[in-house]
Amino acid sequence: MVFVNAEVSPRPRRNSAAQLLEAVSQILTERNSTEVSLSDVAAASNLNAALVKYHFRNKEGLLLALVRRDAETALAQLNSLVEMPLAPEQKIRIHVSGIINTYARHPYLNRLLHELLESKDEAVVRELNAFFVKPLATAQAALLRQGVEAGAFREVAPMHFYLAITGACDQFFYSAKSLKYAFGVPEIADGMREAYAEFVADMAIKALRKG
Repeated sequence: MVFVNAEVSPRPRRNSAAQLLEAVSQILTERNSTEVSLSDVAAASNLNAALVKYHFRNKEGLLLALVRRDAETALAQLNSLVEMPLAPEQKIRIHVSGIINTYARHPYLNRLLHELLESKDEAVVRELNAFFVKPLATAQAALLRQGVEAGAFREVAPMHFYLAITGACDQFFYSAKSLKYAFGVPEIADGMREAYAEFVADMAIKALRKG
């Protein structure tokens, strides 16, 4: 347990944790980067930087909490998709589109995932896998199982599907700067995202179909 001097310890404001998360989200989005300092977050949120330590322990904890916040909605939608009475192929299309749209809404998210999964703090890596990677892979496995049971998909390794789909969606945003020089694409527009999501979904479905 850590003890602090009550006279100098900041009194956490109501919803101050949410304010800090929103501030860092806005900064990372505006900069299109994962580089941010605690002083940057404090200035943007109009809060004391010491509140980061109070709520999140350190900057890495703050970034981990940001990923958790952003991932919660996407995972809830994915779990709802699993329960929907839709054709297996349609679910795969919706899922692929959902991943790409999530990265588009939070352009820093895929980079943060890479950085946090490479953290030197094993506890951070375990926590990220527990609340994001494992639930994502579990829901994907359920989609595959439904397709097999419906006679629409052949058996494939869930890990292979996870790596192929998340890797394809992630790379589209992670290589955005390379697209500019290799293909003359200055920025990723909405139409381009939609076309790419359809392309990835088509590849996945062709690989999953029986025969």
